[in-house]
Amino acid sequence: MSGTALNALARLAERTFPSFSEAADAVLDLLEAELPAGSVLVGQVDWDGGEYRLIDVRGDAAATLRPGSTLPLSDPGNGLLDSETLASLSVRSYLAVPLETSVAGGAITVCALAAGTDLYTRSHLDLIAVAGRLLAHEWESVKWRADLRRLSERLRDPEKTDQLTGLPNRTSFEEALEREWRLTERGSTDSFVVVLRLLNLGDVSDGLKELLLKDAAEVLEGAIRRSDHAGRLGDDTFGTVLVGCKGREGADAFYARFEQALARVGKQRPAALELAHSIKALGDCESPEQALEEALPV
Repeated sequence: MSGTALNALARLAERTFPSFSEAADAVLDLLEAELPAGSVLVGQVDWDGGEYRLIDVRGDAAATLRPGSTLPLSDPGNGLLDSETLASLSVRSYLAVPLETSVAGGAITVCALAAGTDLYTRSHLDLIAVAGRLLAHEWESVKWRADLRRLSERLRDPEKTDQLTGLPNRTSFEEALEREWRLTERGSTDSFVVVLRLLNLGDVSDGLKELLLKDAAEVLEGAIRRSDHAGRLGDDTFGTVLVGCKGREGADAFYARFEQALARVGKQRPAALELAHSIKALGDCESPEQALEEALPV
């Protein structure tokens, strides 16, 4: 392994990533730079289904493979891609390192593919193995931090917490909205309410629906400031009060950050979320109820 690769891995190991997809981005950038020309993939193995679901891809294969797509495995128990699939991609050199995680029935796997023959060396295998272990650690770390946040919310006040996402529930959110509306009415601050709706949850299974709702909640928590408020308003709806927001432009910028971050996280899911949103200035409303009603997207 080259000194450049070692230094790059060391820098990655020192970082804390807000999501697994951002960690995967960084690792694939490193591997694409250090490995022979070809493709690098990171994905999750479904041992039971015998499939490899792509989380992200770099290099030549990026033109034909997309995050969220699946590839067949040669044997459900070994995590290696099917030989016919490799041939269809003109692959003659192949490395794969599967790493177990706490996700039931799956593992994180990093793969390298190239058209040339006998391109990969032991040094390349060592590099991809260390990169894979870093990603497995990051997968667990992101999951642990999210679980800890949800548990802390539930312990703080279970009657005002949504039990699935760990966010404040609608009752708690409406209390915060009323407080901020009164401050706005007195001219103390300028705040906006943003309501976000996930449009396609009815098209997915219950298990995936819960996962997508948790994704949205985690991204929302990461996008707001300490002074803001967020909560789950209904089955498919979340709300945010942006306190002291810098006008409509600031509210639009918040939504753009949320949308982009959710799209990055969505790369690791088989279904992408479709969003609707609405923004309302609290200062334009005669009551907090009016603000929420007019902000709710259709």
